[in-house]
Amino acid sequence: MLADILLTIPILLLFLAVAWRCLESCGLAPPEECKVNEPYTVAHSDTVKVFCFALAFRLFMLLAMFICFMLSGGENGLYGFPGQFTRWDARHYISLIEKGYTGYQEDGRHLFLVFYPLYVWAARVIRHVIPNTVIAGLTVSIASYAWGCCYVYKIAAKLLDNRAARNSILLLSLYPFSFFFGTVMTEGLFLLTTSAACCYALERRWLLYGVWGAMAALTRMTGVLVIVPAAVELLSELRPFERPVGGSIKKALPGFLKRLPALLMPLLGSMGYLLLNWYVDGDPLAFRGHQAHWYQGGKWISGVLRYLWGYFRDNIANANGYAIWLPELVLFIVTFGILVLALRKKGTRPSLLAYAFCYFAANYSLSWLLSAGRYMSCCFPLFIFAADLLRGRDSLREGICLAGAVLGGIYLYAYLNGAQVM
Repeated sequence: MLADILLTIPILLLFLAVAWRCLESCGLAPPEECKVNEPYTVAHSDTVKVFCFALAFRLFMLLAMFICFMLSGGENGLYGFPGQFTRWDARHYISLIEKGYTGYQEDGRHLFLVFYPLYVWAARVIRHVIPNTVIAGLTVSIASYAWGCCYVYKIAAKLLDNRAARNSILLLSLYPFSFFFGTVMTEGLFLLTTSAACCYALERRWLLYGVWGAMAALTRMTGVLVIVPAAVELLSELRPFERPVGGSIKKALPGFLKRLPALLMPLLGSMGYLLLNWYVDGDPLAFRGHQAHWYQGGKWISGVLRYLWGYFRDNIANANGYAIWLPELVLFIVTFGILVLALRKKGTRPSLLAYAFCYFAANYSLSWLLSAGRYMSCCFPLFIFAADLLRGRDSLREGICLAGAVLGGIYLYAYLNGAQVM
């Protein structure tokens, strides 16, 4: 009980601090202190360069994966390499792409409805052009990652500067678990849809935000969280809490109601997922029953941290302690620290702070958390915050990039050799 209280207090304090920053941007602070309407100009040539860099980096990582596979005595040589992309959840995505949600069953049950459909559908479309399932899935992942990096760059360039924007992409690419962007999983597509939705929310292009937000919610359950930064951006524009509050709310209400349908458009993606459940299993909430098969559900963060520590302590002498439990504990501390430091900077965008906190809290509130490293790779505001915090600290930034590259190589090699890096 005492441990839960001690762990909960800093999380609640961080939540309150983030909420206060959001309220300030919505009218509690003077407009000149909020800076929510900066001009947005990023050259098209810059985004093309970012796309080409991200694409080349992912292709280089594919080459690195192939070399690691061959050096480890890869079975069947070149012809066995595609099998490296069927590990853990990837094999379920491959089966869903090939068989569909109705055709892929286990023990006569549609257990794989827990996997959201947009990535599966996109890969099925590409498979009509590229008949190899693994290559079709990789095409979606890698192209989505490169495109998503363009949106991350645009957001960072808008809020910081071009150099910091480039550093944010570098930090994202050298994140130790970024190799999942080049596998048959949803990371690349989720990065694209969430970063695009947030980018258009920052630009106040609400229809485009809504479309991309709906796609984010069709990619993962946490995709619906893009409503949070969009709501903060909308309220920052309307400033309903500006004094006198009564008059400000009355003035802001028509504009809020006008944009409310677009703001809630991500819920269409969630509704689409519920319709898929109904079509396949006759129950829009069928996924809740299937989650029990995966030991998945909700749990308060303090309880999650306690079992992560317990499992690490029990596995300190074997591989799982360092493949799963230690990285998840370290990532929690690092993420919490980045959020605190970003919160202390007055220029940090409240909407992105709110999104990063909510995404962080949602992923560390799972009853069986095995993939925090992979999940957190898509929390793109963290890499923007880190690039901002490292401005003028070139030696530290280079050290972090080097450490990320080394750790990434270690975990990639472990992943290819069957460790439970998932």
